[in-house]
This record gives sequence, structure tokens and C-alpha cells, in this order.
Amino acid sequence: MLMNKRSIPWSALLLAPLASIPGAVLAGLGSSDAGIASDFLWGFFFAITLALPVSYLGMVIVGLPVYLLLRKFNFLRLWIFCIIGSIIPLAIFVNSAPFRTTLMAVSSGLAVSIAAYLLMPRDSNTSLDMGARDNA
Repeated sequence: MLMNKRSIPWSALLLAPLASIPGAVLAGLGSSDAGIASDFLWGFFFAITLALPVSYLGMVIVGLPVYLLLRKFNFLRLWIFCIIGSIIPLAIFVNSAPFRTTLMAVSSGLAVSIAAYLLMPRDSNTSLDMGARDNA
């Protein structure tokens, strides 16, 4: 099924940021002496109140323009999505936040970028390979 060249990847835009929740929750485990249940609940709280809104904002501000640019040049590759999804949060948080916060941001960005790649519409020139190009 061919994709309309003008279409917006709505499923990726709406669903991929939800992948930030597990990364944020896992990054919070072991952060206090109150126990694993407390860490899980606080991690989930921060995932919903901080990571999820920032992921949606990042998807609109960074993800959609990058997707449209890469699609224009027919260079939609998983490894590019992963690099962008990891490097941008790392650049934002590396010198201004504790290691655990930086880890949460990078793991959430990586999870969102992988989910966005897997949820984006496919056309005849896009495959799930990490870099293989079709000969068609």
C-alpha cells in the first residue's frame, strides 16, 4: 500500500510519546530508600507529569520536522531516528541535570524514536531494515 506523500504520520505522533513512560519509570527505580514500590509510583508520577508532556512537545517540535525532512530525501532509517532521539535529550540535560535525570531523558527519547519509527506509515521505499535500501 503506497503512502500519500503529503500525509502526516498521525499514529506515530499520537502514540510514540507513550513509550517514554517505561523509560522514565525504570530510570527512577532505586532512587530512594523507601522501597521499590515507592520508586515505581514516583517514577510513574514523573513519567506522566513530566516525561509524557515533554515527549509530545519534542515530537511536534523536533520529531515531525525531522521526519518530513528525512522523508523528502528518502532517508528514513531506524539508526537516524535513534541518534536524534538520544542526542537531543542528552544535549539538553547532560550539564544541567543529575545523571539519573539525564538517563531518564535519553532512555525516553530513544524509546520514543524507536516507537515512532515502527509506527510510521510505510511506502514502497521504506523498509524495517536498519539501513538496507530497496533496489526498486
